[in-house]
Amino acid sequence: MKEIYKIKDLEQIRLLSDPLKLQLLQAFAESARTTKEVAAELGESVTKLYRHVDALHNSGLLTVVEEKQKRGTIERTFQAVAQRFEADHSLFTDEASEDGANAAREMLRVVEAEIIDVLSNTADDNDEEPVLFRIRGKASPERIAELRTMLKEWLDSVPGSDSSRDDDAQEFGGLIAFYRID
Repeated sequence: MKEIYKIKDLEQIRLLSDPLKLQLLQAFAESARTTKEVAAELGESVTKLYRHVDALHNSGLLTVVEEKQKRGTIERTFQAVAQRFEADHSLFTDEASEDGANAAREMLRVVEAEIIDVLSNTADDNDEEPVLFRIRGKASPERIAELRTMLKEWLDSVPGSDSSRDDDAQEFGGLIAFYRID
């Protein structure tokens, strides 16, 4: 499995805008599993997940690592093609057309809903309150390059998933955008 997979296809971006498909991809990034095993972990019906898993597999985000004959059917074990997925910024450029902009908007809508849900369900006395801020500043090109490097180094230190499958493991989310304003 690769550490990082660069998404260069808008259809893959659209697939990952679906929260359930994103959950599935995360589960398969933790370790190779069957759809039945992931369904049990997520508390979902295995029949509900088959089409979602097939879509992820057909798009190239999941790979089959094992197939076994089981009671007249073939049981497939899947694994994500990488631990972490990054969208190629060229998908969202002016030359990429309106499709790229629409895919970015959909991805941001999903994250927006998730953030609003977390903020509205966080108790005032919670020691683990979410960190949410927006910043605008001015700096020299050298300082901006330094900040970008620091951010990339930090992102490289953040695991996509902890493969230990520890019972105490908690899911986290984040959205980071670092860009120059003209």
